[in-house]
Amino acid sequence: MADLYPYNTLRVHAKCNNFFEINSINELTNINLTDQYIFLGAGANILFTKDFPGTVAKINFSGIKVIKETDSEVFVEAAAGQNWHELVMWSVDHNLSGLENMALIPGTVGGAAIGNIAAYGGNQEDVIVNVQTPNLKIQKSECQFSYRHSYFKNHPELLITSVMYRLSKNPLPDTSYHDRYTSLAAELAKIATPPYSAKDISQAVINIRKSKLPNMDQVGTAGSFFKNPLISKDKFQHLSSSIQNLQWYPSEKLSYHDETQIPETVKIPAGRLLDELGWKGKTIGHVSTSPNQALYVINLGGATGQEIYEYAELMRADIKKNFDMDLEYEIQII
Repeated sequence: MADLYPYNTLRVHAKCNNFFEINSINELTNINLTDQYIFLGAGANILFTKDFPGTVAKINFSGIKVIKETDSEVFVEAAAGQNWHELVMWSVDHNLSGLENMALIPGTVGGAAIGNIAAYGGNQEDVIVNVQTPNLKIQKSECQFSYRHSYFKNHPELLITSVMYRLSKNPLPDTSYHDRYTSLAAELAKIATPPYSAKDISQAVINIRKSKLPNMDQVGTAGSFFKNPLISKDKFQHLSSSIQNLQWYPSEKLSYHDETQIPETVKIPAGRLLDELGWKGKTIGHVSTSPNQALYVINLGGATGQEIYEYAELMRADIKKNFDMDLEYEIQII
């Protein structure tokens, strides 16, 4: 049995019956489809609470290539095992816009498509053209993208081999993001002058993320543990009476909105709710959260996957008790 400790960013020990790495699409034939199996990218969005009684196949094949371009756009195909942040950096180095607000998100291109990532006003689904599997090309309209969800989450047996993106040759800056502590526009003003390039925006995002997120080189973490909860307008107004300056976001995407006209349903920041209950930097045994943001659960060293899960369940129970809402996990739990 193989130990999966080196292959998950939460740094927990868990074993699987069989483990192998896929370095090219041709090696997919190594998978025994009669066995229980999962595909693994960077292991940045998964928590192993126990051993896995099957096969784990780690996707390593990477690469970025231009498929076609027009006067205003470039169509780029990235392999599923391609490091996501490296793809973002490649795009801004080539003066292409569309991915820059999602800089420094851990994981791979395949994982990004499955989780439908978004950050700081940027949404991956806005630039995806199609997703390729070994036998099928799935168009964006068929991917069933919604908040942190996709068709592929319901069909883990489908292996993503590559994703095509439509990127713009013209800067399309979105600098609207801000929260209680940070503002993308303010960070940009420190490092550049308008008109901002895609690279300027990516650097501002990197600066903000580094100031808030735990360092994966130093501690075990999987980034955001929970989805932002969707609540009614009435519930939001009730919470706003006790939580000062509580922000809201549109129900589908996480671009920041500050209009006075609140829709009937909104998303609110899960991290803010956890902060209100004192979970920021709270340590129980070998598990904690970031001292900067309670949404990021940390393995301080030596924690088991079960210990991390039990810590997260205490967080969920606290939110349920105090705010009467159920936090949904963003990470995959095995």
